[in-house]
Amino acid sequence: MKTLKKTKNLELRLECDRNGYTIVSHQYTAYPLGISRTFRSDLANPEHTYLYITSSSPGLLANDQLNISLQLAANTHLYLTDQSATKVHPMPGVSSKATAHYEIEIGEGATLEFIPEPIILFKDATLEQTTCIKCHPQAKLFLSEIIVPGRLARGEFYDFNYYSNRLQVTSWEGELWFTDAMRLEGKHNDFKNCQLFASSPILSNLIVVLPQTNLQLLSNKLENIEAANCVGVIVASSILPQSKGLLIRAIASGTHGLKNYLQYALKCVRDCSHQPVLPSISQ
Repeated sequence: MKTLKKTKNLELRLECDRNGYTIVSHQYTAYPLGISRTFRSDLANPEHTYLYITSSSPGLLANDQLNISLQLAANTHLYLTDQSATKVHPMPGVSSKATAHYEIEIGEGATLEFIPEPIILFKDATLEQTTCIKCHPQAKLFLSEIIVPGRLARGEFYDFNYYSNRLQVTSWEGELWFTDAMRLEGKHNDFKNCQLFASSPILSNLIVVLPQTNLQLLSNKLENIEAANCVGVIVASSILPQSKGLLIRAIASGTHGLKNYLQYALKCVRDCSHQPVLPSISQ
């Protein structure tokens, strides 16, 4: 892996020690981001590492720029989240915006489970986010986001400017696997008052990359809301190009239901990734 330059708000490199435990071999933080100590919360897999991204700022303000770099060496396993929701504050200026950029590399046999807390878009907020992921063919990825269109308890509802997110996943050699682009309009959203969005305003996106997995079986499990026991959540999934994984879109009436759904989805993905893939039988 290439040597990282200290030009970002957060840089992490993870490797396995001689006992196979995932450890942080390199870290660099700059205002406002920090990183927690290592947790080993999975008693069945104590070699796995759990980390929290921390922030000393009240949220994202106009012209804030976050740059985050993650490198997972071969056979590492990281569960990453953040300490609290990301609050995107008002940006009344015409061209004012906040940006966040992620560069992620996942090595052979490595697993990244990145499940951030919700993004809350305040009135007059603008956020542009980009994520570039380089993934080994034998790596695994579980990447989610939850978007809250305002401080709903205060009556804010799609009063932000816009939120955009561009995702690109490539192979270790740079071959494009798939891209996803989303632009969510706020004040000028023609659909914000339709019955579907008004009753289920919280949005979630989930990307799952799994090698050698029965994706149709996994898709069926992830769309089984009764099994998930998540009231008020609506889910749809599709298989990614080249059968690299799944894209899941979800909407809900509240963040609690979506958080429960993401934990259900994570359990399904973990269970599926530990099962052998049975060859299809021709009739």
